[in-house]
Order: sequence, then C-alpha cells, then structure tokens
Amino acid sequence: ATMIRPFDNYIDDNQVERQLADHEQAKAMMDKAERRILYVKSRAINDKTAEFAFEDAYDAMREASHSLMAQNGLKPLGHEPVVAYLRDREHIDQSVVEKLDSYRKLRNKSVYSARRIGMATANEALAFAEHLIKRLKPILKT
Repeated sequence: ATMIRPFDNYIDDNQVERQLADHEQAKAMMDKAERRILYVKSRAINDKTAEFAFEDAYDAMREASHSLMAQNGLKPLGHEPVVAYLRDREHIDQSVVEKLDSYRKLRNKSVYSARRIGMATANEALAFAEHLIKRLKPILKT
C-alpha cells in the first residue's frame, strides 16, 4: 500500500504546481463540489449505478479539497498530493484523512480495474463527501 508522503515531497517531485492564488477558482470549485453532491442525491443509487455514484462522491471530495489548494496557489497533478495537503497544510483530522485516502484507493480500483462498488459503499462515500465539504468550506476565504 502506498503511504501518503509529506506534502513538501510532492512539491519537490513536481507533483504540485505553484500558480497564482485564485479565489474565484477556489469558490467555483467548492460550488461545483456542492452541486455534484446534489446531482448524485437526485438520482437513484442501486446495484447498477452505485459505482458511478461512488466516483462522483469521490470527485466532490477532490473538488472541495482542490478548492483550498487553489486558494493557496497550488495545483495538484495527482490524487495523493491532495490527501497530503489536507493532512499537512490544513491539519484535517487523521481519521478524515485516512477515510479520504481509502476512498482514493477504492476509486482507483473502480476506475482502472472496474472493481464493482456496492450500494452501501456508495452511500457511505456520499455521506462522507457531504461531511468533508462541511468541514472544508469554512476554510475558504469569503
């Protein structure tokens, strides 16, 4: 299992680009994360759709996280740096970071190995995505 390295390692390895801090982009990404959650919740989650609901829930987690990075002039070029950023720069609770990382790994298996995702997992991921957005949104500068 890959361990999430210190965030600075990802900067050193050029897996994070520095750019101008962009508050409008940051707000737009958080808004997109929230709208994506509403979109997923508007659709039935069943055995045939669970993996798509799960992938969308994960995308919402990622968008909300990217939002904070954009506000600080950082652009991740992969998924691991996003997890490291929340842990090392925003000091998000370890339990939340570990859950996000487990969803990152599961999403990889879903996308690249067509691993089936069950309804329970999709619903859990959706609830977690909502929790994460509520946790991250107040960090956005208004």
